[in-house]
Amino acid sequence: MKPKLSIITPSLNQAQYLEETILSVLQQNYDPLDFIIIDGGSTDGSVDVIRKYENHLSHWVSEKDSGQAHALNKGLEKASGDIVAYINSDDLYLPGAFAAVIGYFHEHPQCEWLCGDTIMFGEHANTLPISADVPRSAAHALSWDYKAPQPGMFWKRELLHEGFDERWRYCFDHELYVRLLLSGHKCDHLKVPVAAYRLHRASKTVAEGELFDREFDEIAEIYGAKLNGAGRRWCLATRSLRLSYEASRAGHRRAAANKLLHALMTHPESIARRPFWGCLHQLVRKTPGETRKG
Repeated sequence: MKPKLSIITPSLNQAQYLEETILSVLQQNYDPLDFIIIDGGSTDGSVDVIRKYENHLSHWVSEKDSGQAHALNKGLEKASGDIVAYINSDDLYLPGAFAAVIGYFHEHPQCEWLCGDTIMFGEHANTLPISADVPRSAAHALSWDYKAPQPGMFWKRELLHEGFDERWRYCFDHELYVRLLLSGHKCDHLKVPVAAYRLHRASKTVAEGELFDREFDEIAEIYGAKLNGAGRRWCLATRSLRLSYEASRAGHRRAAANKLLHALMTHPESIARRPFWGCLHQLVRKTPGETRKG
């Protein structure tokens, strides 16, 4: 008997994309499917789109919530599948995604967390395939050295019993990965494109990128203290590298050089990693109109 798959879609005022997202789920023709939409009280016609497909939904609601993590937790409370994933209301699953994912879980019964590859696309962006580099440890995740866009993620339901931490508005998925890794869980990589991640001006990733960075740093401070040895030093060095890069872009070369040196002294192994060389390149390049400040 095939495992039941729960798909949760949090939604808020994205009617122009929502139907395409819904169809990308339904056209997988997967059974048994538990499809849940948690809308945050949209006023743009999203509810009309949802009602159009409500006969295919296990549950849906449209009411105010306290954010995306809260919406997902409401969906998890209703989810009854053996395997759970979520797809935002502006992203898409690619044809054959569910068959590939379920096939992997069947062939690898020890797998409890899976990440497939994704495609980035947008109205003014080139379509870009992303081969996932899944988070392999808490230090790997906290050092922002992984590349695993969220739409490619699938979990066995028991891994999500604590839900998403609603404290985080932007990096709640990243924080979940860190918690799972610290608890000893492993993320497998499915080398098949399963989802498409849409970039557009109103998306949080594009419009509020700096706020993602702030939350990432807060999470690193909280969980970095739980790391030991090289992992902890790696996490601390990553923060210095990011500050070096930001200082270089602002034209503050002396401050950038100091942060870069601090990163290297904290974690000498960083010299073998691309972020170090990216920061060094940014430091030595000439920026038109830069100010030379310490």
